[in-house]
Amino acid sequence: MKARHQNEAALVIFSYFSLLIIGLLEVSASSYYFAYEHFNDGNFIFRHDLRYVILSLVTALAFYYIDYNSLKKISKALMILAIILLLMLFVGPGVYIRGATRWLRLGFQFEPSEFAKLALLIYMADFISRKVDYVKDYAKGFLPPATIVGIMFLFIASEPDVGTAFLILAVAFIMLYIANYKPAHILTLIFPSVLVLGLVVYIHPEKLSRVAHFLSGHGTSYQVQHGMIALGSGGLFGQGLGGGLCKMLFLPDSYNDFILAGIGEDLGFAGLFVTIVLLFMLVYLIFSLSLQCNDTFAKMLLAGIGIMLSLQMLINMGSVFNLIPPKGISMPFLSYGGTSLFVEGAMIGI
Repeated sequence: MKARHQNEAALVIFSYFSLLIIGLLEVSASSYYFAYEHFNDGNFIFRHDLRYVILSLVTALAFYYIDYNSLKKISKALMILAIILLLMLFVGPGVYIRGATRWLRLGFQFEPSEFAKLALLIYMADFISRKVDYVKDYAKGFLPPATIVGIMFLFIASEPDVGTAFLILAVAFIMLYIANYKPAHILTLIFPSVLVLGLVVYIHPEKLSRVAHFLSGHGTSYQVQHGMIALGSGGLFGQGLGGGLCKMLFLPDSYNDFILAGIGEDLGFAGLFVTIVLLFMLVYLIFSLSLQCNDTFAKMLLAGIGIMLSLQMLINMGSVFNLIPPKGISMPFLSYGGTSLFVEGAMIGI
């Protein structure tokens, strides 16, 4: 059992490192023309991403040496900090970009909802491990985490970032369900969530129009169309890094949310297949390590990390492959982003 645990941990490190390298190479190739036009420097975004990748590696190493039990002691503090940071988006130095206030400018840009993901996982795992005798008790076992999740959902949906809000809600649902909480209790979160969603859609009707446009079948958005063109033009082995045309300012976010389309164009079906296999292998290994844990906190924390990463992957793939409306959810370990890579490094280190 110990040998298996060590082998799987080594494969987690291999998958993580491989995905960071693939992401770094693709960000470099996909961002060149955008960076040159906006910053007069084709390597501007690549240099930033290189720093973020190094930060992710350092964070993973730091969390590897931290006793995971010490995270239990600060779970409430992390959650309080996450909620304060989310609140600061509305009363502090929030940065408004593309119709949403999702970043704080604190000398550097920081995305509180990404940090909130990590804080939520640690808090939920800690609470569940301490309240194993109250899983059927609505007031003592369910209401406290439901209240925290509801507050986070409200703040994140109000940015507005509906995709991340529902991602956090889904992760909380699943963690509570596998911890044997009553489904009837869990489902009580749905009604207030729908009310918040209705309010967000009322204030930002473009959110609903995007879904209606997708469901109507009357074509796809510009971004998805060019994403599909990029995927198709890559063929079996791709056009080589930087060789595709779609990243020449035709495909928005080709180095971020739609990085899989860029990989498909540059490295072809073969490269895209290897990348997806690495992603699924990583989450499979995380779930496998979770099942080997005897400690409830460790088991739930690893399960939560696996659920969070796998749902993010599936949502991103669904958007890129035109299976669901675009959600603005980045691809773990591949997409450009400082806060996200920092949080993902912490998850791998744990």
